[in-house]
Amino acid sequence: MADVAERVAERMPSTAAPPSRLSVRTKFLYGMGQFVDSISNTALTYFSFFYLTAVCGMSGTLAGTTAFVALTVDSIADPAIGLLSDNTRTRLGRRHPYMFVALVPIAVCFALFFAIPRGFSGTTLFVYATAILIALRISLSLFYLPYIALGAELTDDYQERSVIVAYRVLFGMIANFVFFGLALGVFMPGANGMLNRAAYAPFGVTFGALMLAGGLVGALGTRSTIARLHVATHRAGSVVRQFLRELGEIFRNRSFVALFSGCLVFFVAQGAAAALTLHANKYFWHLPASVVQGVFYGLVALGPLVGIPLTAFFLRFFEKRTVSIAALLIFCFSQFFPPVVKIMGLLPDSGPVLFGVLVGNSVVLGAALTACVISFQSMMADAADEHEHLFGTRREALFYAGLTLSAKSASGLGALIAGVAMDAIRFPTNLAVKGAALHLAPDVLRNLGLISGPLPALMTACGAFLLFGYGLNRAKHADIQTALAARPKQAAS
Repeated sequence: MADVAERVAERMPSTAAPPSRLSVRTKFLYGMGQFVDSISNTALTYFSFFYLTAVCGMSGTLAGTTAFVALTVDSIADPAIGLLSDNTRTRLGRRHPYMFVALVPIAVCFALFFAIPRGFSGTTLFVYATAILIALRISLSLFYLPYIALGAELTDDYQERSVIVAYRVLFGMIANFVFFGLALGVFMPGANGMLNRAAYAPFGVTFGALMLAGGLVGALGTRSTIARLHVATHRAGSVVRQFLRELGEIFRNRSFVALFSGCLVFFVAQGAAAALTLHANKYFWHLPASVVQGVFYGLVALGPLVGIPLTAFFLRFFEKRTVSIAALLIFCFSQFFPPVVKIMGLLPDSGPVLFGVLVGNSVVLGAALTACVISFQSMMADAADEHEHLFGTRREALFYAGLTLSAKSASGLGALIAGVAMDAIRFPTNLAVKGAALHLAPDVLRNLGLISGPLPALMTACGAFLLFGYGLNRAKHADIQTALAARPKQAAS
């Protein structure tokens, strides 16, 4: 009986609902923290592989291995970071201390990664890039896991959670708009701007500073919400046993397993696709820098601008799972379609028609991805409520750590696959040195198109169907909230 009473008492602090809806100001300031993840993720996803291979001269396989090692180490650290954050008790709560501590290392490591000394090559280059990338990835997790868990705690309302995610997506869109405007318009303009090694050091310093500023606004601007957040609950046992027990619990949650599995397949596929994006834009599509910028703007700015209101509309009438699966399938079709049509000779080699098709298609991709992100992350917050209902503890950070473990390890594997594939099709490296003398055979270009578009699209389509295993809906979530709200009364009676 005493053990039962203790378990009920543990649950009581976490079941108190926030007193009111969040103000627009709080959502705005919280959303600014997304600058950290959006800038770092976009830079590392789209620029790091190109930077290491085309600019620094690393082989595709080694560049892929660098990403794979860093993301694997980081993904192993994520559950520990999540558990640490979930169980922290300070006057700043259990999220904010880690957000503050992580910001300076993020800015410094980001700048160092894009300032690799020219004399480094071979093993020295590989060790330097891998070590800095590991430190950067772990620092990013130390900020982002508590940050995203904070978003799940700010409200228990089913609909408002989607609104909070939409604010993150909105500020992610703004961050990406700023990123590509500065990256391709200021630091790397012109046909060969991305091959200019001297541009990468100021690029790294500038965006490191922007991430520091955005993260500080997000952390400082949400300090007033600490009193309304869920309180860490104490569970007996050693840290290791507690970690293993709670990790086992989240994998006994069917909803979490469905999200984890779908995420795993998606990021293996898109990790490979993203690593090859700059290569495909420049060499398969032969796009000038201004059109590359337009394609990226379509994906990360115009797409979310269209996707946010559309997602809000559809989520009023359809379940989150339905919206997420439909968005993923639309994304797959849009990724598969253009390279195949180009290889079949049904698209011109250049000109306004080709550019219009690619920019328009990138808007569709961005809108579909936005709908998937909003519904998916909101589903994860609902799954955390289900977890409390099943096991009596709130583990938002551990949930998101499990999700990011899936995403990062899969993205690392995808980047490794991309690097091996690039070497397999005999695509050259050290392109900055070869310059105008570079000549690529037609079969090499065709294969680049296939491995950068249709292949990841087909893999992602398989992952979409794993989401059918997610069992929560609006009615079931309402029942869970009712049951959680009744627990303090039952304990008191």
